[in-house]
Amino acid sequence: MSVDVHKSYIDKHLIPEILSKLDNEELVSYKTEHSSGLDGFMSALYNIQLKTKSKEGEIDRLLIAKFMRGDVEFRESSKSYVQFANEIFIYSDVLPQYEKLLNELKITTLKITELAPSCYKAAFGYIEGLSSSPKDEEAALVLENLKPMGYGMGPRLILDRDHLLAMCKPVAKHHAFSYALRALNNNQLERLKSGLNVLQFIPQSAEEAKGHLYTIIYRLGFDRFYEYFDRIIDTNTFDKKCAKDLKLIENLRRLKEKYFEQPTKLLEKLRVRVEETEEDRKFAAILHGDYNRNNVLFKYNAEGKVEDVKMIDFQEVRYGSPVLDLSFFMYFNSSAEGRYELWPVLLQTYHSYMYETLEMLLKASGKSQQEIEDVLSHYTFEKFQRHFARFAFYGVIICFHFLPWMLCSEEECSELSELFANDFTGERFRKLSIEAGGDEVNFQILAAVRHASEMGYMDDL
Repeated sequence: MSVDVHKSYIDKHLIPEILSKLDNEELVSYKTEHSSGLDGFMSALYNIQLKTKSKEGEIDRLLIAKFMRGDVEFRESSKSYVQFANEIFIYSDVLPQYEKLLNELKITTLKITELAPSCYKAAFGYIEGLSSSPKDEEAALVLENLKPMGYGMGPRLILDRDHLLAMCKPVAKHHAFSYALRALNNNQLERLKSGLNVLQFIPQSAEEAKGHLYTIIYRLGFDRFYEYFDRIIDTNTFDKKCAKDLKLIENLRRLKEKYFEQPTKLLEKLRVRVEETEEDRKFAAILHGDYNRNNVLFKYNAEGKVEDVKMIDFQEVRYGSPVLDLSFFMYFNSSAEGRYELWPVLLQTYHSYMYETLEMLLKASGKSQQEIEDVLSHYTFEKFQRHFARFAFYGVIICFHFLPWMLCSEEECSELSELFANDFTGERFRKLSIEAGGDEVNFQILAAVRHASEMGYMDDL
């Protein structure tokens, strides 16, 4: 899909549609800007400066429009169709359902815009002006660009305590809505759940297995880590007289024996495990799916402290354990040095936001105090900790693949990104994936595994 097609669609279809939804506002001007530097792996992004006027005066808005990149073959191999359909569903159905619930409960102290940017259009399928035929599926997502309001990306590498604690808030509230819907209107939760395309980690056919994205990237992640592990097993990296180190070595050997040939089987196991017990099923929620520093926007106060966080980029959304969201950013964005001290604080902070949001929603529903307590009894901190331990290794597996990207040099990261977009099955991508950042990165991955082993997160794999 070319830039010309996108701009033509914006001119002839998108701008008129947005204007039709704005009450008593007339167009003054608009300007569209495309920059390849803004584009993601699967998406083309455009900034739209929209100026309108009403009786009160002129109104300036900065919007960001997101479209699918690539041809049909690329979109199928990268799972673009599934991921865009799911992200669109978040903005067209899930977040509006949350808003509907708030309106029904007459809650004014919580706004959906506290979780994610305002949405001006969310469409997937045949889109007039974008699709070349009735069967041609396209996607169009238009959101408020929060940059003028002071939001932006956080630090590229490790996040400090303030950033990590702030990230607990929006995702906790997001998960709490699933729990509230389960208690107050389970049919609606089931509708939302069924509206999501299932994004599995393992290929479903021999044809899909060819060039399967998850298979390739986690195969490289395990190859890289175990090459490092085999090199250092007999060095002073491990203290063979220390019980914790002996347990770590045994856990790593068991992990290799069971999942080395197909690491994505472990990811898939952790995705579906939430259905195994009644206690785990209660914690199942509509997730963000790719919750880390890359997919949130931070706002800072005058002292440079984090004031607010909003979630973006829901393309990896799944229904499953909230720990898939939590363990991702808690391992991926924390430092090895600060992880042990911060861990219990992060868990408590997340749980407090989740529990308080759920309690607020339940109290506004008119349920009796006993009914409210019965629901909340499923979400105590003790049960949450137990649930967390069963799924937490998910975040470590993500580090196997993704941590080299964040800790390597900017030059290596840039090349990895380009190869990922254009030739992720090639030898150069393989070589760079295994070597980028060197043993310094490998040590950080080992530190995440060590923490998980010491916390008991590998005991039940």
